[in-house]
Amino acid sequence: MSKSRFTAIFSCLTRTNSTKVSITSSMAKLHQLYTNFCKETTLHGLKHTVAGDLHFLERLLWFILTVFAFAGAVYCGVSQLARYNSEPVVVSIERDFRGWSTDFPAITACLLERIDEDKAKEVIYRIWNVTEESDSDRYQYYYEFVDLIAEISFRNNLQNFWKYQNDDTVKDIDLLQLALDVHPDFQLKITTSQKMEVQWMQVMTEEGLCTTFNSVYAQYQIVNDDLWKPQPLLKCHYHSEACFVRIDSVESSARYFIHSPFDIATAISNPTGEILPGDELATDFKVVEIQAAERIKGLRPEQRRCRYPDEWVANSIKAYSFGLCQMHCRSRMAVMFCGCRPYFHVKGGE
Repeated sequence: MSKSRFTAIFSCLTRTNSTKVSITSSMAKLHQLYTNFCKETTLHGLKHTVAGDLHFLERLLWFILTVFAFAGAVYCGVSQLARYNSEPVVVSIERDFRGWSTDFPAITACLLERIDEDKAKEVIYRIWNVTEESDSDRYQYYYEFVDLIAEISFRNNLQNFWKYQNDDTVKDIDLLQLALDVHPDFQLKITTSQKMEVQWMQVMTEEGLCTTFNSVYAQYQIVNDDLWKPQPLLKCHYHSEACFVRIDSVESSARYFIHSPFDIATAISNPTGEILPGDELATDFKVVEIQAAERIKGLRPEQRRCRYPDEWVANSIKAYSFGLCQMHCRSRMAVMFCGCRPYFHVKGGE
């Protein structure tokens, strides 16, 4: 038995020594190949790593520097390849400006006072059977609620609804219809340079009930789908000496949002101005229009960093714009945290 064990150990040692000899021989061949390559190559630095007249530390330093230089070259190459894959779009300027014709901006007007007191009295009596004479405290309580609904603002007064969160008397009410019922009747007179007939559309925005015109995407905020009628957009030609819109709001104070006809006014939109009765505001705009070549659509959205109008935000919003995307995201967040969609988001958030 001892003899067999000795034979097994001897065989194992023999195989180990054979493996070491094979590895050493292979390493020697690789070293010789590396040495010959470094001596003959024109790449700067490599020949110093095998120079016999240099100290070992000097050769090691040259080797480290060469490795870092090679790694840096690889990093730059990979970065350029990644940049090409993510940004393969080249921007050029079209010089044929004499044939340019651009769409006139959309205008959204929101009254500063969006509650009619007489209408509010009728609504409060119809829903809660309360009048100012019968119970002034309860009337004021419900009037403030109606005022919150009418004067809703995503970024200004949502926190004031906490007062009514446990009140069952304000539940199961159509809040959009409530805002419509108390909204004042008003008509803005408008004059255009093209002498076109303009139709205002009543829309529910994140800043409350407003009215808009020259907006293709107003259909995603309109309060009544049956009233939606597509209209040709106002356009301005480069050679037009006068391209303007004049709005007269003599009797009502209004806040105006001017935006793209292919977008909407949202909670983060900055109003162009507030006009009080007797005031006048003149606003000039400089047009910067960007058009994409047809082959750009073949790229991934991550590459072109934009979306086309037919790349839908959702099934309920069959279009895309920056404002629509923001509105849809806020609507989905509301559904996720509260379990319901805000009444001022008339579309989206499924």
